[in-house]
Amino acid sequence: MSILIPFVELINYCLYSILAGYIALQFVPNEYKPITKVSKKAILLLLLGIYICSFGPVVQVISYFSDSVGFALATYSVLTDFQVGRAWISTGFLTVFLWLTIVLNGSKYIQAILLLFMVLSVGYASHVASLSFWSGLIAHSAHFLVISLWVGVLIHVAWFSNDQEKWSKFLKWFTPFAVVSLVIIFISGFSLMKYIVEPKDYVSSWVLPYGQMLLLKHISIIPLLIFALINGLLLKRVHGDSLYNPRPWIKAEGLIILITFYFTSIMGTLSPPHDVDFTVKSEGASKWVEWLLGKEIVTTMNVGLKGNFPSILMMVLSLLFIGMIFVSMKRINPLSAVFFGVSFIFTMYFGIMMIVSI
Repeated sequence: MSILIPFVELINYCLYSILAGYIALQFVPNEYKPITKVSKKAILLLLLGIYICSFGPVVQVISYFSDSVGFALATYSVLTDFQVGRAWISTGFLTVFLWLTIVLNGSKYIQAILLLFMVLSVGYASHVASLSFWSGLIAHSAHFLVISLWVGVLIHVAWFSNDQEKWSKFLKWFTPFAVVSLVIIFISGFSLMKYIVEPKDYVSSWVLPYGQMLLLKHISIIPLLIFALINGLLLKRVHGDSLYNPRPWIKAEGLIILITFYFTSIMGTLSPPHDVDFTVKSEGASKWVEWLLGKEIVTTMNVGLKGNFPSILMMVLSLLFIGMIFVSMKRINPLSAVFFGVSFIFTMYFGIMMIVSI
């Protein structure tokens, strides 16, 4: 179950993004966007997928309590007393209303409002909202909504469009939109992290599974920003005003986004370390980190950073991989750029882990 839930969450992130992109592009005039082709039937099936995948976190909570109180009582309690259960029920109603709105060719404004309430349901079910309701709800909902809009538009342009002629007009509004989105994502993401891991405990949290995924997520954002820079500003300048095909590079950016989504989905299945040292003493440190550092970790009191030659070498190598992404841009080879992006993530990760001292 613990292996399956992250994949379900990953699919749910992608479905929400496609839905958000579909609704958002309805507000963009045709002359400022590539022509996208997504059937109404596909969107309706997508809504069904959201309803099913949103049940994943509910199943996880039910399975946690079912051994102690029984499956029936655990199911009833989670659906009626827990925020994650109530959020899933509200998501069910909202997906039905949105399904009917799309079938009946309803207003795009109604679709947008229903999507907003679905996103608020996601924020309501978040761990942060259970700690500080209003601030957690707003921060998580804003974070999730902006990511879904940004990624969703990219998915539609990359995978559901063959139109290259309107790319320049598309970039004129999408590039500043992406910049504003990234600013909101960073601000809301930092606000969310403060509820779960204090900045002073960030390095110490790396000895826990949650901290490991948080570190990998943050590292994966760097090549994602590089791809966003390439697609938003650099690619057109390198190839001039010729009608180059931008879609392969947007798809490549989507693959990096998928990696970031996957790290995020795993984090959703792990216990957030509000008190890192207490979590290590009560639940134990990550077995992977203990193996990597070659010692048993029973406390985080002595966790620190200590530079060494192998770690510096790995970090320099990771920067070379970033440089190779730009080289790939000149040769119009997005698949190799994805390979270099993934290589950067793991070389930078191991370089950072090598400077952790216990």
